[in-house]
Amino acid sequence: MKRILSGAVILSLLLAVGGASHRAEASVAPQLLPGILSKMERAHQGLQSLKAGIVQQKVNTQINTKDTDYGTLLYKPAANGKGRMRIDYTRPDARVFSVIGESVVFYQPRINQALKTTVAKASKGRTGGYSQLVGLDSSVKTLAGKFNIELLRDEAIDGKMATQLRLVPKGAGESFTSLELWVDTGSSLPVQYKFHERNGDYTIVKLTNLEPNVKLADDLFVVKYPSGTKVVDKI
Repeated sequence: MKRILSGAVILSLLLAVGGASHRAEASVAPQLLPGILSKMERAHQGLQSLKAGIVQQKVNTQINTKDTDYGTLLYKPAANGKGRMRIDYTRPDARVFSVIGESVVFYQPRINQALKTTVAKASKGRTGGYSQLVGLDSSVKTLAGKFNIELLRDEAIDGKMATQLRLVPKGAGESFTSLELWVDTGSSLPVQYKFHERNGDYTIVKLTNLEPNVKLADDLFVVKYPSGTKVVDKI
């Protein structure tokens, strides 16, 4: 299960930090943070759906290895904060990770197996990964309640300017020690995450070619697998 989006959960949505001792220099005035958060909240309220490419890199600092996965993300929020998300991985091998409300399905065609579980169990067992990506499904009020938020700097991500924030959990419930979040200055949507784990490992999740508010039918999030697939039910 080591390639299942290992890292942490990013709860109450959308969407961990290697070298957790490193501190980026804050070159952006702290007084700008309220305005940035206000724009993020408006973007959150206006987001009806999202389609994007996803690149996920897990870095193990203990043995100096990197695992990189590529795929496509579909996301559809819900008024109750329990929306739908699906990631279809294409490289290095095909896998499907889907969240509908509290239900999680992880399908691996290579081993002919589908794991069914819940968001809570997947997060606790570190088998589900990012059930939701911080900043998409979460209101700014929710984020501020869960995290201390610090403004770091502006920098380019894939040629577009983004504002880098650091989120540090206020409580002990998260499986990561801190999260760096890059928010596109144009759309005010998250485009990159960096999750720092307690052992120094980290995961970087980048969203590319964002297509907000495209039409996505609910059945697109249902994972369909052939008969004869081994189903492991941990619900």
